Amino acid sequence: MPVRVGVPSVLHPSPKNINGKGLPPEEVTIAELLKQQGYATALIGKWHLGRQKGYLPLDQGFDYYYGIPYSNNMSVTPGLENSPDIVFTQGYNQQKMIADIKRVEKDSANSKEVKDKPPLLRNEHIIEYPTDQQTLTERYTQEALEFIKSNKEKPFFLYFAHSFPHVPIYAGKKFQGSSKGGIFYDAIQEIDWSVGEVIKTLQEQGLAKDTLVIFTSDNGPNSYGSAKPLKGRKFTTYEGGLRVPAVIWAPGQIKAGGVTDEIVSSLDLFPTIATYTGTKVAEGKVYDGYDLYDFLTGKRQDSPRKEMFYYSANTEILDGVRVGDWKFIHKGYHPKRIKGAKGDDLVDKLYNLKEDMHENHNLIDKHPEKAKALLERMQQFDYALKQDIKQT
Repeated sequence: MPVRVGVPSVLHPSPKNINGKGLPPEEVTIAELLKQQGYATALIGKWHLGRQKGYLPLDQGFDYYYGIPYSNNMSVTPGLENSPDIVFTQGYNQQKMIADIKRVEKDSANSKEVKDKPPLLRNEHIIEYPTDQQTLTERYTQEALEFIKSNKEKPFFLYFAHSFPHVPIYAGKKFQGSSKGGIFYDAIQEIDWSVGEVIKTLQEQGLAKDTLVIFTSDNGPNSYGSAKPLKGRKFTTYEGGLRVPAVIWAPGQIKAGGVTDEIVSSLDLFPTIATYTGTKVAEGKVYDGYDLYDFLTGKRQDSPRKEMFYYSANTEILDGVRVGDWKFIHKGYHPKRIKGAKGDDLVDKLYNLKEDMHENHNLIDKHPEKAKALLERMQQFDYALKQDIKQT
């Protein structure tokens, strides 16, 4: 659970936060878990779980890192070291970079002059500034393929997190205009190509039947895209903000062509991967995920996850809960975006997602007892979570 380990304070650090530096070092990542089994580990792309020394990917179990360490609309981070071979773009040099760092140090929240100018890192050093984002997806892909080929003789874990279609959105020259739907969909086209290259490389290297591939997203689309027929988008707790596609591919182990609408969460990946790789998780820690291994391999027909809790984006505010087919939410919209709220946004809502995945029909007046039960479950969970946090 992101709130349990302080992720909102990492994304939006402030003096009020307990730890705004990054993911606490005592937390165990999937990379750290798999290193126990001798896995080579790499992260290509976006990290955003800490930007300072001691909180970067190599501090959290990854052997290798290549990417922008946070969102691509951000700026350079003070304290990071330059590579001796750093490449400057957009007419930059060392002096201009130092000037940007000073601007960020003076007023990091309002450094508009350096917005959209993130650094590109290899391991812990800046190798390019500002990042040439037009070629980023292609370069990410090349790095991913090289990692696969270099580690084909041993087990490996690759976390490949594309920076796009986060804004500002870029697509390589080969894909500009390819979708006929604008830059957002051009970027999606290029990501589709990238995924295809990864799958093709696994097949060519004879690794397909020994590899588990999971493709998914962290949230719904921004204003450039669409989650239709779902309601809402990124930053909302409507289905369009939190329900995302997921494709899981493991030839010979997971039956091809299967489709399910059972409830699963990215929180479930940690215990599922642990089982898949035969790795034991540490005892004495709270795990918010469920092991999906039997469900994915067809040993059981239903997901072990029966409920899901909806926190408002990048906050510690619990806005709703889903139990089975029923979902209760307070707002739906992001608390900071109340100006655009209207209609059902302004009242508590109850939906039956099996019958109304579009969230068009608020049933709270017809089933007040169901809404009350879900609200009580939501409050119980939130209280227990906050008590756990206090004790750690």
